Amino acid sequence: MKKILSTVLFLSLLLSLASCTTSSPEASEDGSSQTVSTGNSATLQEFQKTAMIEETVLYDAQDVRITATGLSYNNTSVDINLDIENNSNKDLSFTACTLGYSCNSVNGYMIPDGYLNCDVTAGKKANDTITFSYDALMVYGIFELSDIELGFTITDDDYNNIYTGPCPLKTSLADTHNYDTPYYREMITSKALQNAFAYSVSYFSDDSLYDQNGISIVSSALCVNKDDEAVLLLEIVNGSNETVDVTTSQVSVNGLGVYSGTWSVDMINPGKTCIATLSLSDMANGMLTEYGVKEVGTVSLSMSFKNSDGNDIRTPTDLTITNPDAKVKFDSKGDEIYNDNDIRIISKGIVKDNSEYSDDLYLLLLVENNSANPIVLDDVYDSFSINGYMMDASMDYTEVKNNTSSVVPIKLWSMDLEENDITSPEEINSVEFSVEINNNHDKEIDKPTLNIEFKH
Repeated sequence: MKKILSTVLFLSLLLSLASCTTSSPEASEDGSSQTVSTGNSATLQEFQKTAMIEETVLYDAQDVRITATGLSYNNTSVDINLDIENNSNKDLSFTACTLGYSCNSVNGYMIPDGYLNCDVTAGKKANDTITFSYDALMVYGIFELSDIELGFTITDDDYNNIYTGPCPLKTSLADTHNYDTPYYREMITSKALQNAFAYSVSYFSDDSLYDQNGISIVSSALCVNKDDEAVLLLEIVNGSNETVDVTTSQVSVNGLGVYSGTWSVDMINPGKTCIATLSLSDMANGMLTEYGVKEVGTVSLSMSFKNSDGNDIRTPTDLTITNPDAKVKFDSKGDEIYNDNDIRIISKGIVKDNSEYSDDLYLLLLVENNSANPIVLDDVYDSFSINGYMMDASMDYTEVKNNTSSVVPIKLWSMDLEENDITSPEEINSVEFSVEINNNHDKEIDKPTLNIEFKH
């Protein structure tokens, strides 16, 4: 899996939407989030620092005790103070909100924030904190703490893991908080948040997209920044009594396949809500505009629902979100380098990586599958050459559904290029490599060697 949502703050995606803005959230004198907008009077309210907790044992089993001892508010965040006791005969590591296990929630929303990394020697104790930034909370419409769930992974030196499950923590405001208010929906569409992060909502709908046995998708939103970078947000409610892992894969934009594998996995605790976040502009290695996708008209994806053992617990579903105000199109022009078996492969040229931190290049391919069945495309190991010299390249295993087209961006590593005195696309005259074309049952259809000549 190339992208795992649990490792990325929802906030950071909004911040990426606002990366080029000159107006950003500023802290008030007491440290609460308060934004004065440019050209609009809408502002974010202050975070309320009134909630308190009583000392609460979160976990007490297998010679381990984790106790929440209090809340501490500072300029940009709130800390949950922890007392961690390792009464075992093994050194242990305590983590939270990690790649492998992330089940923190606040006020009913799964929050990809609240990190912990604490080592405790056998027989010892430690004081540590879990921190939630005000910014990470406010994008969900959270401006006070009523209830919190924290999930811990406890690991010994032999890499044996204990997963605590969500450990509940109630605050002094738990009994007065209104859980019926759709805080996230109100906030994501608000001018205050859009002013704070300089993004716009190009499309929003609270029409139900899925509703089966307690799992429902209750809203969808497309957010865009001033650089036309797009993010799709899906609000998923787990009304069941079991933890659900939601997996998103097979993503298409405007009918063009942009990511065929698993893009994200989100853990949703029982009774909680998750905002599944797909950074559309990051798909296709950030090359969507090179394929003629200037605005997002449709997004299609596959979604599955699994338990902790990885078994399907709900029927997988295909979803399509349509923005009626956007044009649905992509550019299929280019140089045809393969046409057989109802399959075409088109070269769209070589471009620079759009990251300022990378000197890599990309060979952009477009695959049209006009056959009656899905196909998979993969490169043949050690077959890639540029200007007649063998080099390494990175091509993702790609599935292309029948009667659809998909992007295939191939990364050309700058280290290899520089060793062969290539620093720009204009210095590449020819590329040769082989690909395997199979059906979705791994039966070979063809194994052609592709030759591309470039005229500068």
